[in-house]
Parts: sequence; structure tokens; C-alpha cells
Amino acid sequence: MSKKLPLNSSKNIRYLLASIVLIYIYYIFILVDVESLGSTLNLANIKYIVGVALKASISTLFVLLLSSMFKSKYLNLLLFIMISAISSIMLFISIQYGRFELGIFISLMETNTKESMEMLNSFDIPLVVLLQLIITPLLLFKINQCLVGFKTNVILMSTLVLLVGLSSSQAKNNSIFSVSPTGEVVLAPMSRAYYILFNMPLLKSIPLSQSYAQLKKIENTPITSEWENITVSTSSNKKNYVVIIGESVQKSSLFSYGYYRKTTQSLQDTNGVTLISDPIAPAPQTGMALSRILAINNRLNVNNNLNIIDLANQSGFNTYWFSNQGQIGIYDSPITNIANRTDLTIFHNQNYQQANSDFVLIEDLKAHLDSDANNVYFLHMIGSHADFCERTKDLAKLEDAYRAQLSNDQNCYDDSILNTSLFMNKVVSLLKSTSLDYEVIYFSDHGLVDIERKPYKSHGVGRLFQREALEVPLIFISSSKTNSNVQNTTYFMRDFPHTFAEWLGVTATQIDYTKSVFHPDIKQDKYVVNDSSEIIYFTE
Repeated sequence: MSKKLPLNSSKNIRYLLASIVLIYIYYIFILVDVESLGSTLNLANIKYIVGVALKASISTLFVLLLSSMFKSKYLNLLLFIMISAISSIMLFISIQYGRFELGIFISLMETNTKESMEMLNSFDIPLVVLLQLIITPLLLFKINQCLVGFKTNVILMSTLVLLVGLSSSQAKNNSIFSVSPTGEVVLAPMSRAYYILFNMPLLKSIPLSQSYAQLKKIENTPITSEWENITVSTSSNKKNYVVIIGESVQKSSLFSYGYYRKTTQSLQDTNGVTLISDPIAPAPQTGMALSRILAINNRLNVNNNLNIIDLANQSGFNTYWFSNQGQIGIYDSPITNIANRTDLTIFHNQNYQQANSDFVLIEDLKAHLDSDANNVYFLHMIGSHADFCERTKDLAKLEDAYRAQLSNDQNCYDDSILNTSLFMNKVVSLLKSTSLDYEVIYFSDHGLVDIERKPYKSHGVGRLFQREALEVPLIFISSSKTNSNVQNTTYFMRDFPHTFAEWLGVTATQIDYTKSVFHPDIKQDKYVVNDSSEIIYFTE
């Protein structure tokens, strides 16, 4: 049982106040977004500051109430460790990404221990996070010794209810994701309860899990193809088509796109290559980006019933999906749900337990390469997924003068790009060994942004969201071409199904060639989706 300290001692009062202030400052730091503040003090900024102060007060009071509830030191130990762990995670996310939003929550939900450990090993954990982890239980024990008691709880609860009532009046000004009766993703007004939970860092995962469940409700809906009036050009006959899907590849890290290190072959050294100059990924994370690349979509809605696998199947192609990604959510992942529409699906690296080389996919392709049919092969690479050094530890390395000037993580990332280039070369060599013509597409699901601390590359989520996070390579290789060139086009990969259809020589009612990268006068809406599922428009 905890021993209660008397508050008539000025020393104990100082300790108590210092502990409360430290917790309050922590929540201010978590909740405030500097980018939301303008350079001048106006009414909007004052309202924002007051809002942050109010939300931090609510979170602090909530923790104080929790800290004063139990007298048992064992219950307190368990509670304080949990609060400390959650607080430290939130602090790290705040430092790394600026805010804890739906995209980050989805990443946490669709990972596992092995992948999480790889991610943590690739980051430098700030000292302040480690201090937070250690100091928070001590602060809470001090608060518990001073505040345990019925009268204290009544005062804390009354104050908390009052502040919650004031704060929740703003719920009507905010929205959450919901599912309409027609099955579409819509933004609905926040309830008061949702708003309160959403703005309390310790409890924010509760409302985020509700939004996540709503999105999963749509993603997990059984697929029924809706393609209509499909026709196939005779020029599509007897070819092998290969779609190579990269992972976390920055366009700016490819030598072919102007990088200073020779991570890829130059265009002058290759044949049949068309490089698209400015491809833009749909979103900064795999799930949100690739689901839109694989199926017809509009703003927040993705129609898995109009996916490119079914389009190829109904056009008479044999389809294959070979994946070196983990089987996370194999039964509920929207991407895997679409992948399983192929005639043959093979996954490697189950649950990321082994960091296998992507070159295992070459063996899959070799084993199933057909020289007498129309085939579409999808090769889903693990590519440049963190931990970069784990991915490349047994693979080819860039040996140049820059290696000694860069950190280990930066070199490992560049090595991952080199091996992606070598992977593409092996695919092309294998296709050349058959008697059929071939067409190859390579793109990455999303890019990364450069940061100043380990691992020097990061997903562009939270405050790191920017155009760079979406700038990916898009490369076409064709046996029917002898020269190589750059096509100066800004292309939003959200409309890839239309490009895919034209690439195969297929038309359908729902296909619009003016949204294809091959069209001389592309007509696209210039928007992407950030990790908070907000529509962001790009003018350039």
C-alpha cells in the first residue's frame, strides 16, 4: 500500500506541483502543432493556443485522476508502466511525424513484432523519449502519494467533467470517417465522445480504431467484378507482361532520375526504356497508395470490384502474383484480397520472419514463365522497406568514393536501389530468353522523405507529409523498342488502372484512356491523399 504524504509540507507541495507541471508540458508538446500557428498573433492563433491548453489540461487531469485511484503499489506499478509506455510512444511519434493520425495507426495495426523491431532498430530513439519512459512512473508515484483520497478524486473528477464539457463543444466543427448506407467512405460530424477521446493522447487509439474498423469494413467486402464491355486488341496476343511493384523508393535516389550515385544504369546503356519524368504516388503509405493503384478510385473511395487483376483475367490473360512482402493480414488486407484474384498467388517472407532477398521472385517467374500464352505477372518486392541494412546485408553494394562520406543507413538505402535495378535487369534477361515479346512496368508504391537523423529516410506522414514523399519512379521496358527516352509528364498514379488497360491493349466501359500516361493530353484531377485521409491538391 502506498504511503500518503502530507500536503502541509512545502517540500511535498513543490514536488507535487513540479510533477504536475512536467506532465502538463508533456501534453502541450504532444498536442501542439507549430505549423498550425501563424507568424502573427491573431484571433485564430489565440483560439488555437487556448484549445491546446484546454486539451492538455484535460489529459493532465485524466492522468492525475488515474494516479489517485489505487492504493495498492502493485496495481499502481502496472498502471504507471502502461501510462509511461503509451506516453513514450506518443512522444516518439510526435517528434518523428508531428502527430498520431489514422495512417500511423493503420501501420501499427498491420505490422507485427518482427517488423516493428526492424523499424525501431532503424531509428535513433531520442534521449527525451527514454527519459520520459523512466521519469513518468516516478512522477506518477509522487502524485499518487499526495493525491490519494475520496475528496481529491471528487475535485479532480468535477474539474475534468467541466473542462470536457467546454472542449466537446467544438466537436461539431470536426469530422470523422464513416460508411454511408451505399457503402462509400464519407466524412461525418464527430460525436462529443469521439472528439474527447480523439484529443486525449492516452486514449486516442480508441477512436482511431473505430475509423480503422470502418475502412476495413469496405476493404474486406468480397470482390465481385464489375467490368463491362471488355475488348482486347489483337496486338496483345502472345506476350508476357510483368508488373514490378517496388517498395519505399524515392525517385530522386535513382541514377536514371539524376541521382549522383550510380544506383541504376543510365538510359544510354539500356534499350527499350521509357522513363516517366514526374510520377506522383496516391498516398505516402503502402496500404493507402497501392489499393488506389490497383483499382478504380475516386477521392476517398476505392472500388475493389474494378481492380486490374479482374480486368486482366476477363481479358483472357493468365495472371500470377508473386510477393516478397509479408503475409500480414492475408485474409483481410485489401491488397492481398485483390492479389488473390490471380490464377496463382505465392507469398514469401511470411510474417517478415525472414528478410529474404527479392531475387526469390525471379525464381518464381522462371518457374512459371510460359512461352505460349498471354500472361501477366505481378512481382511485389520488399524493396527498400526499413530496415534498409537488414534488406541488403547479403546483397550487392555500391563501391564508390561516396560510400565513406555517408552514414551506414544512407549507404544501405542506396544499396537497396542498386539491387532493385539488378532485379529489373534479371527480369528482362529472363523474358528475353523466351520466344515471346515482353512488356515490363516498374513503379514504387510510395516514396520517402529525407530527414536529418537515423535512418535519414522516413515515410511522409504527419508533419513530414510533402510532395517528395510521393515522387516515385515509373519505368516502362518494351521488347518492341530499340531506343530509350524520357517522357516529360506529371502523372498521378491514382489513375494507373487506365494506364494498365491501355498497356495491355484492353478497353472497358469504366476505362478512360485520357487518364492514361500514354495519352498526349492527360486529363486528371491533381490530388493525393495524405495519411489522415485528407484530399490534398497539387497545382504543380
